[in-house]
Amino acid sequence: MTGWSRTNQLILDAAARLGCAGEALADVHSDFFVRLRSPERAVIVSKTRSPFLTEVAQALSGNKYVSRALLAARGIPVVPAIVDDADQTVARAREALARFGRVLVKPNWGNRGVGISGPHEQLDAVVRACAWARSLDRDDEALLEPYLDGDSLRLTVIGGRFVAAAELTRPVLLGGASPRAQVQAMNRDPHRGDPERDADRGLDTIIPEENIEGLLAVHGLTLDAPAPGGARIEILSEEASIVDRTDEIHDDWRRLAERACGLLGVDVGGVDLRGPLATVRRPIVAKSDTVVLEVNVSPALHLHALPTHGVARPVYEAFVAYCLSLPGAPEPRAVVEV
Repeated sequence: MTGWSRTNQLILDAAARLGCAGEALADVHSDFFVRLRSPERAVIVSKTRSPFLTEVAQALSGNKYVSRALLAARGIPVVPAIVDDADQTVARAREALARFGRVLVKPNWGNRGVGISGPHEQLDAVVRACAWARSLDRDDEALLEPYLDGDSLRLTVIGGRFVAAAELTRPVLLGGASPRAQVQAMNRDPHRGDPERDADRGLDTIIPEENIEGLLAVHGLTLDAPAPGGARIEILSEEASIVDRTDEIHDDWRRLAERACGLLGVDVGGVDLRGPLATVRRPIVAKSDTVVLEVNVSPALHLHALPTHGVARPVYEAFVAYCLSLPGAPEPRAVVEV
């Protein structure tokens, strides 16, 4: 049997600490499913998707534009966006540059930061970015958004309850050396490992051909040619550091994360915020400089269990306890509000 991925190994380890067990479903191994057992019940989970998550909630959260519209209608601050479906890319790119100045482009149905690029300030770069993002999107759609200064924060909710928060920084490719050489240097960080094997590493090994090559093409660069002086390209699909911020989050923002998940029917979710870290340490005000980017289904709980700085949080134990309805865990709830 093939070994478990980092996520599933961490789930199994947490189950064991809680006096429960985990097992494969069949003699042919699939890392996509784990059966969790307690003395009272057994459930099947799919990575960090609970047995209570509905297909409607998963699809709704996956569509960034529609889910943001629903959140905004309920008073949740979200980042604005323009949708490009390939028919009028140049017009949409011009509109975004006029409205936002600096533009971030991403697939509407993106996952784990794949296909995201920016900030872009030139029309040709925005057009290339849209083409790349659409090529990775299930509906051939790209979102054009303002590139927001500030910090990237992940607030994680399990069973409708806030459980942890982390600040994420991104690796940056600079001018002067080839991107491939820079990625090789990043991969020497001892925090990096193979997410399919290394259950003790919080950062992933960066594979240049998987996502970096496409990112560089958007900027008119290649893996092996030195980037021009002054270049600064964020790799938005990876982390450079993960800093635990759980104890710093004001109750208002904790409740906002819980409400955003609840409105979309997401019982286990990661709410991505963008804005100054100082903002989420204070109560929410009417016009906030921090906004919700998206609510992620199947959140990367390892961000909290394996931070590069700060306290490791028992998020996998919370996930297992919720899925198995152990004493003290929240009641199952995954209903989309209308």
